[in-house]
Amino acid sequence: MRAHVELIHEDDYIFHTGELPYGEGKILERRLSTDEEDGSSSLSLHATADWGRSAGIVHADTEFYVVEGSMLYGGQELGAGGYVQVPKGTAMDWLKIREGSRVLHWREYGDCGFDPFTDLGEASAAASPESTEGVTVMDAEKMEWTEAPSVGPLTPLYIKLLHRDPKTGFYTRLIRAPKGWTDHRLAHHPCYEEFYTLAGKMAYNFGDIDEGTYCFRPARVKHGHFVAETEIDWILRSDGELTNWYTTEEWVKFGGHAENYDEHDGHIHPILSSLPVRSRSRGEWSGDGM
Repeated sequence: MRAHVELIHEDDYIFHTGELPYGEGKILERRLSTDEEDGSSSLSLHATADWGRSAGIVHADTEFYVVEGSMLYGGQELGAGGYVQVPKGTAMDWLKIREGSRVLHWREYGDCGFDPFTDLGEASAAASPESTEGVTVMDAEKMEWTEAPSVGPLTPLYIKLLHRDPKTGFYTRLIRAPKGWTDHRLAHHPCYEEFYTLAGKMAYNFGDIDEGTYCFRPARVKHGHFVAETEIDWILRSDGELTNWYTTEEWVKFGGHAENYDEHDGHIHPILSSLPVRSRSRGEWSGDGM
């Protein structure tokens, strides 16, 4: 289980040597959040020189998203908005991140383990026969924003879906909220919710959100009271279908009127969270939203 992280700004975190086995070059990482039980991690990579590694097989569901600079996957160059997803046990092609680039990197349900091979063909021959989904390569800059099916009370959200697991519903997508988008209700979900802010600013009950702000919120932790002060973009991940259960007329720090869920159902009511992990630049927090 990962800790409740809300909110941290990545600039408040120290750099570590990038934990990317069999790579060549220079790359550093900031560890936004990690699960020490299974190795799942959310990382911000900074290439201080060109970095790359050969084709091989990953030991975790693996994702890369280019924030700044460029990345090559099997010879295909991806600039800002470039995205690669490789399921656990699947062969991936050679990868290169250019000097000066910033890339978000996630590993889910496994650690940084990597089995190197000479080329993609050799890696594919050795890959797990259970891995049938294949690699996803997207250029988000070439995608159109679509209106999200669930909307806030004033204006809609917009999405670019990068990847969804057809079996588990696990998804990664870009979210855009227009200036003025707001919701006063407290929400919780049956799955975890994680985001990294790419641009814009939002006032929020846990603190101000701006570019570089990160959150990892476990399932069923309440949150809310926010307003987009500018247009704002996030990359958002969740390990299942993100259903919004709303609480209104909340009292003290925990409780209130269950608006669209059964407050007596022990599988869906919100849980009391411990104090979240926060970084110093996010300032003091009143406890609002608990």
